[in-house]
Amino acid sequence: MNRKIIAPVVLMLLLAFLTAPAPAAEPVTGEVLVLHTDRRMYVSGETIWFSIFVTGSEQGQKPAGSLAAYVELINPWNRPVVQARFGLSGGRGSGDLLIPDTLSSGTYLLRAYTGYMENYLPVNCFIREIEIYNPFAADEYLRASLPEKLNGGIQEILNSGAEITADSVNGRRKTVTVKIKTHVSNPAKPSSLSISVVPAGTSALPPAYAIQTDRGNSAGNYKFESTGYYLSGSVRYRDSGPVDSSRFLYASVRGKTAEFYHARISPEGRFDLLLPADSRERILIIQPGNAGSNVVLEIDPAFPDLLPQLNYMRDTLNDKERNVFSELSFNFQAGKIYGIPTYKDNPAHPDNSTNKRRFYGIPEMEVSLDDYISLPVMQEVFFELLPGIILRNMDSGYELNITNPLTGRYYEEPPLVMIDGVIINDLNILAGFDPEKVEKIEVVMTPYLTGDLILHGIVNVITREGDFGDVIMQDYAAILPYRAVEEPKVFVHPGISEPAGSSDRIPDLRNTLFWDPALKTDGRGEAEVVFRTSDQPGLYELSVWGVSEEGEWIWAKEVFRVE
Repeated sequence: MNRKIIAPVVLMLLLAFLTAPAPAAEPVTGEVLVLHTDRRMYVSGETIWFSIFVTGSEQGQKPAGSLAAYVELINPWNRPVVQARFGLSGGRGSGDLLIPDTLSSGTYLLRAYTGYMENYLPVNCFIREIEIYNPFAADEYLRASLPEKLNGGIQEILNSGAEITADSVNGRRKTVTVKIKTHVSNPAKPSSLSISVVPAGTSALPPAYAIQTDRGNSAGNYKFESTGYYLSGSVRYRDSGPVDSSRFLYASVRGKTAEFYHARISPEGRFDLLLPADSRERILIIQPGNAGSNVVLEIDPAFPDLLPQLNYMRDTLNDKERNVFSELSFNFQAGKIYGIPTYKDNPAHPDNSTNKRRFYGIPEMEVSLDDYISLPVMQEVFFELLPGIILRNMDSGYELNITNPLTGRYYEEPPLVMIDGVIINDLNILAGFDPEKVEKIEVVMTPYLTGDLILHGIVNVITREGDFGDVIMQDYAAILPYRAVEEPKVFVHPGISEPAGSSDRIPDLRNTLFWDPALKTDGRGEAEVVFRTSDQPGLYELSVWGVSEEGEWIWAKEVFRVE
């Protein structure tokens, strides 16, 4: 028989040190998070657009470095109706929430915070009231207000630091050029801005946010998410308390390119699993490192249930509110009837899983089964093709042993065994696997260190389809669809990025004329935007919000007319 073996060529220990994620550090200061929304008044079914700004808690402090912002829309009965996480980079991000078209008319809360700020909820986070109108519901309006305790912590940011220049009167469907000049301490460094153009009276400036004054009393134990997103939970026996047989929790992702994450399980059975804070959707398979059928794995909710208690009353709209909402509703319904797009999805990120590096790097042994004659069972595959590795049947079931190339002896501890990157604790599954489905086997024989975990060898059996075959996971494993942060949609600007319609006869009645969440100033502290007006005459408000490189808040507002 032809034997083709790729011998060990690299010591994996050093590679593990270089690739292992750094432990997350706690921020030395607090964080302040503010959302700039395109409006404060909406019709159910519309989209709330917002830009996210995070700074240190003191003027001039850099953002602490959180990678995700949690955003919630809370109804008057103090129940979240929409929740989503959005990515942050350098204290900046953007996002959008689609308002369900079934919501009742009333006052809702938009709340946002970082993972570290969860320790101080329900305050110490951004909170502002927004108004939502459902034209197909009864004329009843639920007015909500924050309780006095929380109202005492609300602050408004009053320093401006910018001015807006634009023509005061413009025609319909005409191009408008807006110039923004900031007054910051160092205009040479670019400031981050967002800008919205909406009907007068519906803008959201100046923003208010609630902040906890006594930061010494932490209500939780949430970690600072500077290197990834924490997925937390607990491991316990089905009929008793925390497990005492597992020290680590493992998470893997099915596919030909192995991904592996782990967390230490505390004596109380708790874990905090650090995962990448990206928008890629993964199907995580989470399981204790050593578990049996009596073990239960419980995942904590992504959003805490610490909510501010609202005060609300049944009311009706006054004449001014009714007129504003009626106009917003008419414009929104007209856009739906004529199919005028208001957003588009971000271009899908290509699946680079086949080009990514395996978490263990280059394997020390790689055997392609097509290079050899067909063997009937996996036990014989290991015996014939993988020297130094033995899969054998014991009284307690199958076990797999790897020879330590540094000592020439078998490790006393079992290796990490995978099929298509999914960790297998029950080796009877591996022994009973059909070799005809296997494309190749990759092996790391030297000790592999990742974080605080030492793996005494790694064996990854990769199938031809990369789909884990027909393997059924054990009851103690949790299969969890996971996406750390949502990919923000792209606002459509008619006349700039998208046409208003196929014909000039199609009405253009946008409620938000313009929205840009990622505007940057130049070396003079200035920026310029261009947009097109709609068919709707009346007064409009330009609102700009942002933060300088030095942590200075910036906002400005200007009014113009469309005739």
